[in-house]
Amino acid sequence: MADAQDDRDVVRREYTDETGLSARSSLWARRTGPRAIDVTFDEVLARSPRRVLEVGCGRGELAERLVEAGLDVVALDQSERMVELTRARGVDARVGDVENLPFDGEFDVAVANFMLYHVPDLDRALTELRRVARILVAATNGFDQLREMWELVGRDLGDRQRHFMRETGEELLRRHFTEVSMIDLPATVELSADDMRHYIAHSVAHRHLAARVPDFEGTRIVTASAAVFVAS
Repeated sequence: MADAQDDRDVVRREYTDETGLSARSSLWARRTGPRAIDVTFDEVLARSPRRVLEVGCGRGELAERLVEAGLDVVALDQSERMVELTRARGVDARVGDVENLPFDGEFDVAVANFMLYHVPDLDRALTELRRVARILVAATNGFDQLREMWELVGRDLGDRQRHFMRETGEELLRRHFTEVSMIDLPATVELSADDMRHYIAHSVAHRHLAARVPDFEGTRIVTASAAVFVAS
């Protein structure tokens, strides 16, 4: 049985509005090192694509940047609200499912930015992405993402090993693509106790753990593990 992170109904409810995503994203502005969204953007442009598909487009920040760079972009999300927000940025955004893409080999590059760990049938999704695009650029988190914070509240991170993550991404992609490379993005972020409570309270599956964060003074350095994969 799927856990909440890749439970279709849980994910759909989470993204009916942008509240949780916005709360979580605000934390990453303080992350050290390059941002995954910037690396993803650069990797897409380096392939000199004409037409790009982004799946799981969220609020549309990356899709908007790609459009501003002169690319023909189609953005897809299962959430009507995310599609609405992305359309407001001037992007061709549509409601759709990565496991059943309504296209046929129409894209030079497909982008999956921090969303493949939410997909219930990952092999089906990757088969679809390979069918419609020559190259896939996919960003994801690592097993140790926010590990110190989650240890404070007693969350077991073992379930991450079966998702599309930094440590598992290459093996999963090689089932569908011949060439796979990874750009590792190790980093840290400083969080106060209130930061941790705020983040956990807006997490997809573990909001009930927010009250377990103990009081402590100042901030603590927490691991921020991410990677960008390029597969062709």
